Amino acid sequence: MRSLQRFLASSVLVSLAWTTLVCQAALAEESIFISIGPRIGFSSKTPFLGKQQENNFHLFDVAAQLRLPWQVPLGDTSWKFETRLIASAGALEGGGDTGLMATLVPDIALSAWNGLVSIDVGAGLGFFPKYHFGAQNFGGPVQIVGTTGITVSPITHVYAGFRLHHFSDAGVYGPNALGVDMYIVEFGYKF
Repeated sequence: MRSLQRFLASSVLVSLAWTTLVCQAALAEESIFISIGPRIGFSSKTPFLGKQQENNFHLFDVAAQLRLPWQVPLGDTSWKFETRLIASAGALEGGGDTGLMATLVPDIALSAWNGLVSIDVGAGLGFFPKYHFGAQNFGGPVQIVGTTGITVSPITHVYAGFRLHHFSDAGVYGPNALGVDMYIVEFGYKF
């Protein structure tokens, strides 16, 4: 068992050293990190999308936005399309129960005025180890996440935004599973 632990530890160290040597030139490039910050969300029994909810939900998480390789400027303006990845982890509370929630959502963003305003839309996956919240059953641990949001960054390194998340199993776990719409306020540090 100890030899396996030593092998894994040395593999990690060799991987880190190799990555540092190979990617040294990339360290001077623009950071892939766009922003990181807390988010607070709430739901309503009457959703924007989907079916009538059995519970009201509250979300508390931390989300990071990462820049993906593809981006296209729109002519000679400060507008551009770019791809991003939103990763989050936190807690979802509803029906007297609280559970871990994590999401990975690739999206496409339209940014203007050097990042002052950004509008994005995307779809990805949500992971819910606990998927029964009171009387509401999400059906299973993996959900489809649809999202759209707007952020503003009027001050250097600070952003605020509003986001709509729709969690759904798209019928994979059967007709009785319910998703939820979350209305999310976000703020934090912009790199």
